[in-house]
Amino acid sequence: MSRTQALTTTDTAARPVRDLRRFWRIGAAVLIPLGPLGVTIGRGIMPYWTDQNPDTIVDNVLANPGSITVLNWMGLPLMPALLLGALAMGFVARRGAPVLATIGAGLLFVSWVGSTNTASTDYLTNLLGNNGFDAAQLVQINALIVDDPVNAVAGIFWLFGHLAGMIVLAVALGRAKVVQPWVWIALIASQPVHFIAAVVIPSRLLDLTLGWGLTTLCTVMVSTALVKLSDDEWDLAPLTRRAL
Repeated sequence: MSRTQALTTTDTAARPVRDLRRFWRIGAAVLIPLGPLGVTIGRGIMPYWTDQNPDTIVDNVLANPGSITVLNWMGLPLMPALLLGALAMGFVARRGAPVLATIGAGLLFVSWVGSTNTASTDYLTNLLGNNGFDAAQLVQINALIVDDPVNAVAGIFWLFGHLAGMIVLAVALGRAKVVQPWVWIALIASQPVHFIAAVVIPSRLLDLTLGWGLTTLCTVMVSTALVKLSDDEWDLAPLTRRAL
């Protein structure tokens, strides 16, 4: 090997890998609240609530095609944001609470993935209603979908999985001291409140304020804390590139 080749090889071996920690950190901070914010907006504009009977829900969906169209388009970026946001929050908490962060983020991620196995009755009602199906037929179709075992199991897993995942992840954020105590405590409370507002005491206002609305606020606080972290607190520096 010539002296020039040796110098070139040494220079290549010593050249550091580009440090993208700030890019990943700021990107995660932007991403984390987007999913909860999208869910909050979606639950605010959907033209029915969970305590209404199937006939009323179908009638409201057919009477508000614009709202359903907006919700359908929102779903395209919303699911990736929810999935990546779950992993990002787990990454934030992993150094201070690795076990809880892994369980919480993993459960939340898998639950959102599992929700894709449930059929969107709103989408089908809007689509079929615009193509000649009447309300009575749509109620029957929706009943078949809701009663299908696969759809039912996927829905139950998603319901309790995303509740439990968010709670465990909130505890992980608190254990890792990523956020102030009120933030992770509020995050723990927000999803059970969402369940109450959707199932036990149906209330859109309660869900938009102390349910998903509070979840959104808490994730904004997580993002704020993430922005304030140094790159070294966020992750290890990249290794230097080895010579081939």
